[in-house]
Amino acid sequence: MKKQFNKMAGILLCILFGFILLFIMNRIDYIWGAIVTLINVLTPFLYAFGLAYILNFPFRFFENKVFGKIKVKWVQKINRPISLTLTYVLFIGLLSFFTAILIPQLFENISKLVTSIPSYIKSFKEGTNALVNWLSERFSMNTSFFDGLKNNFTGFLKSLANLDNLSNVYSAALSTGVFVYNWVMAFIISIYMLASKEFLCRQIKRFCVAFLPTKWMPAIYDIIDVSDDKCGKFLVGKILDSTIIGVMVFICMTLLHLPFAPLISVIVAVCNIIPFFGPFLGGIPSGLLLFMVDPLYCLEFVVMIFILQQIDGNIIGPKVVGSKVGLIGFWSLFSVILAGGIFGLPGMILGTPIFAAIYTLIGRKTTKRIEMKGEKAERVIKMNVIKSNDLINIKAKPTINAHIKSHLLKKDSNDETKETEENEE
Repeated sequence: MKKQFNKMAGILLCILFGFILLFIMNRIDYIWGAIVTLINVLTPFLYAFGLAYILNFPFRFFENKVFGKIKVKWVQKINRPISLTLTYVLFIGLLSFFTAILIPQLFENISKLVTSIPSYIKSFKEGTNALVNWLSERFSMNTSFFDGLKNNFTGFLKSLANLDNLSNVYSAALSTGVFVYNWVMAFIISIYMLASKEFLCRQIKRFCVAFLPTKWMPAIYDIIDVSDDKCGKFLVGKILDSTIIGVMVFICMTLLHLPFAPLISVIVAVCNIIPFFGPFLGGIPSGLLLFMVDPLYCLEFVVMIFILQQIDGNIIGPKVVGSKVGLIGFWSLFSVILAGGIFGLPGMILGTPIFAAIYTLIGRKTTKRIEMKGEKAERVIKMNVIKSNDLINIKAKPTINAHIKSHLLKKDSNDETKETEENEE
């Protein structure tokens, strides 16, 4: 009777689940609209979390390394407020400095670029025509491919110069207003997050302990610890590294008297945050822009950026970012392509550290499982060709303590017995 009741209950649950799926499919537009609206409302909080997470590093430096070492009572009482104040003063100062220096020059470079596009198109056409004619005469090549490439690129430049293709003034102003509102609110919310970070973390812990099985807590804490180690230090180091590269590009271009130095330095710095593809995404468009002005400028820029990237990859990057990611080149490329294809630009930036955290957790679990299987598993890993006779002759000596292994196996068997008993009930 009990088995029949459980079978009927399972059938009813399946039917109910099917009705829920049908309801969701028929209302998918409304549900997706509600999700998008909720995300838009929570956008300032998401920005605030990212800002507070990054500013937490200088905040901890002031709180622990600077004022935390001063063993005076009145200093200890104002340690947190003064550390928080100094953190945001430093952030606002750096933001104001770069804004005051870069923004006017960026607008000047962009306006100059827009007004100079017709002359660049003309020089580009003349240069490509001369190149295509030389190739066709010298090597008897088919020039249809080059003609198509030239027409497409020329059309792209004309679209940049045509103001009718830009968004209308109202939508641009509305988007700017929403952007400013989100970041102003994020700035204010991040102050509250940093000031009460211990209280918020304790509330999250209490919620997890209250509503999740206690045996999950070590795994959850381990995931958070690894994610913080891989993502946090990588992002802060990458932002600092990209800032250094941007300043170096600006200084070198100014010394070489290359045009559009502020604009190109910002492009290179922003793109440098993206692992693996960043130098190419920043260098290629900048080189093409200089090529339209003067091919010699492009050559000087390519040599300069190549030297700077070598300095960054061998000296600055290892010192600033360090080896915290722990991924070989193949997995770095895989993570950037996968996350970028799914989530776009944010995925390209965050894909590598998040994948590194997952890679570390899976690696730990794999090592534990191999150790539990003993010497036979270790020997099998070292074999190039596995034969059944070779496996028979290997004694399965565990590489971990036998008492610990038996305890773990007993624990797993007890967990399986409890699950089967619960299912029968």
